[in-house]
Amino acid sequence: MLKRHKIGEAPVWQRKLTVIVGSLFAATLLLFAVWAITLFINTAEVDDCLDDGGSYDYEKGRCDFEVNHPSP
Repeated sequence: MLKRHKIGEAPVWQRKLTVIVGSLFAATLLLFAVWAITLFINTAEVDDCLDDGGSYDYEKGRCDFEVNHPSP
């Protein structure tokens, strides 16, 4: 038989589904934030190198003031 629940109270499966979907959304949002921060830090590092008059070596991931490296 079907269990009855009080009016205004969601059934257990619906509350669990809400928690699961909310957790997946939060995890996705966290991963996106980490990706965006990493991308921003890398872009800022390249920009600082170029502002200082250097050339950024993308293969080694460092700023080089002696050799002019092509951009990708």
